[in-house]
Amino acid sequence: MAVITISRKYASGGRKIGKLLSRRLNYDYVDKYYFQMLAEKLHVSEGTLESFERGRHYWISNAFTKLFSKNYIERIVGYDRTVVEESEYQDALRSLFIGLAEKDNVVIVGRAAHFFLQGMQNCYHFLLVASMDWRRKYALKTLGALSYKVERILEERDISHAWFLRTICGEHHDDPHSFHLTLNMDLISTDKAAELVADSVSYFKGTA
Repeated sequence: MAVITISRKYASGGRKIGKLLSRRLNYDYVDKYYFQMLAEKLHVSEGTLESFERGRHYWISNAFTKLFSKNYIERIVGYDRTVVEESEYQDALRSLFIGLAEKDNVVIVGRAAHFFLQGMQNCYHFLLVASMDWRRKYALKTLGALSYKVERILEERDISHAWFLRTICGEHHDDPHSFHLTLNMDLISTDKAAELVADSVSYFKGTA
């Protein structure tokens, strides 16, 4: 009985490890599902939400929502407001993660879940790190990325990811003290990483 969060950069094996863990522990695996739930909660399309999380609509959102009320925006543009406010996004994400954590037995990958669930009982947070070279090879092998585009894709994703974490978690988003364990994917396989996370959760629960 636990909640496991996995934080990582793009192409670090997080989703694969999350799925391996969920099968190993018979936990629910939460990734795309909560993204869809979050879009519905904010009354925006998944495309609009994805654009916001990558920073493309950040300044547009702030400027637009300062000029017009939320109700006015919804009345003019309809269900998909095409903009997302920071505070609204944070509140929705926090509410969603806490609701998932209260159900227990869940593996949550990404979107700063560790930040929103810090200090919550029975929650264990893991960080995956990997070199650019490892991530490049992983993207080519498992994600179907084109070889001549892969490094640029990774660099763009890293910039967006850093912006997202600073926006949501503040300047100390990468504080190592936020995690129970950090795994270097250059040194272990994804299967071994899933095994180590499962064993670590058992250990931490036994010493709590």
